[in-house]
Amino acid sequence: MTTTEPDPVQDGVRVTLAITRPGECPLAEASSDSGARVDSVARTSCGSQTSTSTEFTVQSDSATDGVDGDPVFRTDEGVRYRCQCEAETCLADLVESYGCPVSDVHAVDGTLYLVFYAPDPDRVRDIVAAARERFDDVAVRNLSQSGELVGDGFVSVDTGRLTERQREVLATAFEMGYFDYPKGANAEEVAADLDISPSTLAEHLAAAQQKVLGPVARESI
Repeated sequence: MTTTEPDPVQDGVRVTLAITRPGECPLAEASSDSGARVDSVARTSCGSQTSTSTEFTVQSDSATDGVDGDPVFRTDEGVRYRCQCEAETCLADLVESYGCPVSDVHAVDGTLYLVFYAPDPDRVRDIVAAARERFDDVAVRNLSQSGELVGDGFVSVDTGRLTERQREVLATAFEMGYFDYPKGANAEEVAADLDISPSTLAEHLAAAQQKVLGPVARESI
C-alpha cells in the first residue's frame, strides 16, 4: 500500500505585516518626514548581534534633511541612504529571529510594511504575538495560504477590508485559540477578554469571516 507524504508547501503562508508607529525605525521616519515612499531596502548584520547596517531609497529628487541616514548614492528612483538600525527596535530582525527571512520591506506615510514567508500558521501566530509585545499597532494586512483553490496555487486574503474593531476581534480570537481544534478558548472567554457579550462577538466574527473568506469561497466554486 502506497502512502502519500504530507506536502509542507501546502501549509506555507505569505504574510504582510504593517506597523504604524514603529518607534525609532529610520525607514518609517524617512517616509513620514519626506512624504515619499521608502523602498529598495538592503540589510546586513556583518556579524553583529546588536545592530544592522541598512540601506534604503527615498523616492525623492533631492536629499531630505529630515532623513536619519547618510546619503550615499543617487538613483533614477531617488536618493539612497545608509544607517545603523538597533536589533531591539527592528521589526525585520524580530521576524528573522524566527527563521523567516524578510523578502520585502518598504514604508509609506510613516507605516512600515514587511513581507515574509512562514512554514505554517503557527509560526505566523508566534511572530505576530512577539511583535505586538514589542511594538504598538502591529497589523496583519495580507495573508496568502498555499493551496489548490486558485490557479496560481495561492489563496489571497486581504484583511484591509476589515474594520479596526473586526481586526481586533479576529486577532484576539485567533491568539486565544478560538479557531484551534480542540479550542484553546470558547466564545465566552474570548468575549470576556474583549469586554463584549458573546452575541456581539459572534456578530463581529461573522462579519469578519465573511469579508475574509468570501473571496476564497468564490474562487473555489
